[in-house]
Amino acid sequence: MTWVLAILALSVLIIIHEFGHYVCAKIGGMHVDRFSVIGIGPVILKLFTWKGTEFVISAIPFGAYVHIVGMEPEEYAQDEEGNLPDPPQGYRNFRDSPLWARLLAIAGGPIANYLAAMILVIAAFAAVGVKEPVGVEVADFGLGSPAAAAGVEVGDEILAVDGEPVSGPDYRQSVIDLTQDKLGTTVELSIDREGEQLLYPVALNPEAPALNTSLTNKGEYIPISPAKAVALGAKWPFTQTARQLKGLWSLVTGKTEAKVGGPVAIAKAIKGSADRGVIDFVVFSALISTVLGMFNLLPLPALDGGRLIFLIYELIARRPPNKVLEERIHMGGMIALLGLIAWATVNDVRPEHAPIWKESAAEFEAEALKLEQADAEAAAPEAEAEAEPEPVEAPAADG
Repeated sequence: MTWVLAILALSVLIIIHEFGHYVCAKIGGMHVDRFSVIGIGPVILKLFTWKGTEFVISAIPFGAYVHIVGMEPEEYAQDEEGNLPDPPQGYRNFRDSPLWARLLAIAGGPIANYLAAMILVIAAFAAVGVKEPVGVEVADFGLGSPAAAAGVEVGDEILAVDGEPVSGPDYRQSVIDLTQDKLGTTVELSIDREGEQLLYPVALNPEAPALNTSLTNKGEYIPISPAKAVALGAKWPFTQTARQLKGLWSLVTGKTEAKVGGPVAIAKAIKGSADRGVIDFVVFSALISTVLGMFNLLPLPALDGGRLIFLIYELIARRPPNKVLEERIHMGGMIALLGLIAWATVNDVRPEHAPIWKESAAEFEAEALKLEQADAEAAAPEAEAEAEPEPVEAPAADG
């Protein structure tokens, strides 16, 4: 059931994005001749027509799309003089609309996603309050995780690393920082497991990630007033955008590594949030809506941000760019984007775990590294003792 909910949530967020384009195009007086409220591809069912827009359901039941007349390259020359069919009375085609209207229509999708994220988060904050971090716990293990090899379990709360307490407000980042400074060494993790405190020596990986473990902040909900819920909820999407852009920049510059996830990975993540409860599901859906809006604003061909760049050029240069060149750039970007989505989707549906022999080899390697480092640490004091020179007595003074 949660899988259905996850797919439905992702589809609704995409529909909201397209609805934003539709509303803003209409505000700008544009002719929107089709709105596929469910699905993409060939039309299989026509629902109704309203103010010149045909509302339909399409063959591939995922997402949605809006067709604004005058945006597509094949529409640039409908007759010998290059004129488009006349729009319904009171409406304009996209390319004949003023610049402000075209900017608004393109930005409408991301705007809708940010507004949806605000509404969802405000509702969650008003219902239960804000989540105050109180600790960090293990959510999952990567292949060959040294923490798993040492005996740490999912659900364990990490209290300290080598006696240094894990501190807030971002407990998860605190664990990362404490282990990052000790890559390739053996540290002692202080663990709380259902009220019992345990100690585990863990041989950290020589390179990041040190623990190869998924961590999540634990928290308790603190009630807040409706006014504060609105204030925090309105700010929340932009705070998340700043964090996402910072992470994206670290990824691009090679400071961090991450797996690129596609629609299947996003649906899996939404499902995981639904499994944790309604509030987690609502807040995570708000995060996905924020990321969807942010991603579409990136200045890349075929995305809304790429189209906005050409409109901003027109605003500065006071003349439109070459339409054929622009659409060729967008077409190339679309092909690259579809290829990236296909590649990410293939990665998403691959088995999550490596073959048994590879898992066993990774676990053996982690254990061997731990034993090797333990032997080296035990031998270090002996080596120092052997290297220490014998004390030499000072000669007695004469007379």
